[in-house]
Amino acid sequence: MMLKSRIKEQLKKRCDKAYLNLLDLKRVPFDSWIREKEEGLERFDMRIEGQADAGPVVSYAARYEGFSIRILPYEAITAGYSVQPFLEDIIIFVNGELTDRAIPLIVKAFRENPDVSVVYGDEDKAELRAPDVNANESEVYGRTIFGTRTDPYFKPDWSPNAFTAHFYFCNIVAIRRVTFRDIEWSHERSGAAALYHTLLKVIFDNELNLRKSVYHISEVLIHVSDYDCNDLKEEEAERLTNRLKVRSYGPEGYQILNKTMLSVVIPSKDNPELLEKCLSTMTDACPGFVTLQMIVVDNGSSEENKDKITDLSLKYGFRYEYRPMEFNFSRMCNIGASMATGEYLLLLNDDVYFSEPYVLEEMLKQASYRFAGAVGAKLLYPETGKIQHAGVINGRIGPVHKLQFADDKRSYYFGFNRYTVNVMAVTAACLMLRTEVFEKIGGLNEGLRVAFNDVDLCFRLFESGYYNVCCNNVALCHAESVSRGKDTDPESLKRLLREKDMLYSEHPVFKAVDPFFSKYLLNDCLDTRIVPANEYEYTAADSLSRDVKSVKLDNAREDACVLLNVEYAGKYADYTYEKTEDSRYFIEGFAFVTGSDNACFKGSIILKNDRDCFEIKYNPVLREDVAANCPDQEHVELSGFAAVIDAKTLPVGNYRIGIMQSGKNSREKIYCFSERELVVE
Repeated sequence: MMLKSRIKEQLKKRCDKAYLNLLDLKRVPFDSWIREKEEGLERFDMRIEGQADAGPVVSYAARYEGFSIRILPYEAITAGYSVQPFLEDIIIFVNGELTDRAIPLIVKAFRENPDVSVVYGDEDKAELRAPDVNANESEVYGRTIFGTRTDPYFKPDWSPNAFTAHFYFCNIVAIRRVTFRDIEWSHERSGAAALYHTLLKVIFDNELNLRKSVYHISEVLIHVSDYDCNDLKEEEAERLTNRLKVRSYGPEGYQILNKTMLSVVIPSKDNPELLEKCLSTMTDACPGFVTLQMIVVDNGSSEENKDKITDLSLKYGFRYEYRPMEFNFSRMCNIGASMATGEYLLLLNDDVYFSEPYVLEEMLKQASYRFAGAVGAKLLYPETGKIQHAGVINGRIGPVHKLQFADDKRSYYFGFNRYTVNVMAVTAACLMLRTEVFEKIGGLNEGLRVAFNDVDLCFRLFESGYYNVCCNNVALCHAESVSRGKDTDPESLKRLLREKDMLYSEHPVFKAVDPFFSKYLLNDCLDTRIVPANEYEYTAADSLSRDVKSVKLDNAREDACVLLNVEYAGKYADYTYEKTEDSRYFIEGFAFVTGSDNACFKGSIILKNDRDCFEIKYNPVLREDVAANCPDQEHVELSGFAAVIDAKTLPVGNYRIGIMQSGKNSREKIYCFSERELVVE
């Protein structure tokens, strides 16, 4: 027995060593990944004429394709600064070292966008050199990349609400000098603070400036040593942006002239206890300048619960609209909204409650901007401090709640869960907007009964020129889906997928497109972290359709210890959104054996219908998110799978998708099936 145990232990060590070696190979460093990406980008004529000017603060003058350029460090911006002494077309303010592509990209942005007066770009960290005051024409500012590149800051496209909260432009801003020539800069501020103040003053002067004057270059333009400027705030932001607020707000910023009526619509059924907690905490958190009009729409509570809710309506003074019908969240919200008389409308789940003050005040502040569409807030799971919602990004396989299940005690990706952020969508569990905007947009799509109706609303708002925003500087608690259950049973899953298909049939232009989430950030799977995409890209998936083979499950056992999550199963062209007659299929997700050393197992996909069962081998895919979310499981970093399958290798039919885990040191074979199906046409 001792010999057998020693042999097993040696075999396990061998598997663990091989696993760790493979893990090292799968982890692609950001530095090599981003350099490879940039190799495939547009090429420019890199002959830039220029010279350094000696002085207390070194600046650089350059010329490129007919544009004259002045490059100035942030420290050159002193109190009472002015750009009048300069004659250059473009002034680039920097807090770091420009990349060799920065000037060509900035010039191109200004040349191709005549209305643009402000340009910003992305950045990363790298070892920096000291400025060379003797630079010659072949050694102009920023022509060389130094050191290993790490910790990138890939920014969203122009995000006006986020910009009022903090200086997310951070370490690089280029301006068209003529726009700023006669602007009076701050006499109390210097450096980045003065630049931020002036930009707020110019950009938010009128709606035309706000919508056309700012341009984001979604490429790394500068290498920096720190991101301290990202946390810079402007105490006068309210006053400087007040021109673009509705009339309810006075000239001194967030100052209420009259009472503001907020109409709150709460769909609810058979949840009187939850509903009361929602109502009581909301009324306690309501600011003094707000009058609440509360409307509860009930689609068929039991008689007992109906009586309880009627009693609550007398206690809290809300309108109780009892309309027995099949659950349709959109219709229930639209019914309530049709009764709303407030200037602002709040759609609120009955399983949401207010755990801190100032939530309504902050949401109203953001909704008061004329350019604001849907306004959401950060939602936390009760009693855990973990994030349920901090904004929805539009990923390759659909809408994703970024940072879901992350501990809110930490700050993530440059304060994403701490600041106000612009996003493609927010959840209707707590969604505010001006009532006139809701009516103008046509309310919620009642064809989307359960899911994605809020995303559809936000897409339509964005298409109409509004910016959706999530207030991640405040939080509520959300007992997610208590009122209607989870979408895990087969019928609910099929309905969820149908409604997602309907969403993108209505908005095909938004397939895999999200202007507020960089193309260089991971969005090819349901990883809820915000990290660079060097960790996972679908293009790295192995196409192993040649290994599709018929298999019997007689010598294997079905076991619940195999955990499986299928994230996508369908046509490859629908996943990549390429306009092609591609006949291949694509399956991705993750799976592992709970309570075991997964280095000792090798996985394969199994597809089964009433007649056939097929096995498809795959090479493991890196899923750092699984390891982060399952710290008690051993060796699950390579639990991902992604396989491209030629349709010709499978007979037509509907296949249940499963995973087979085969022991490397034994004949053990265990499997499980998900509720997802692959439909081969």
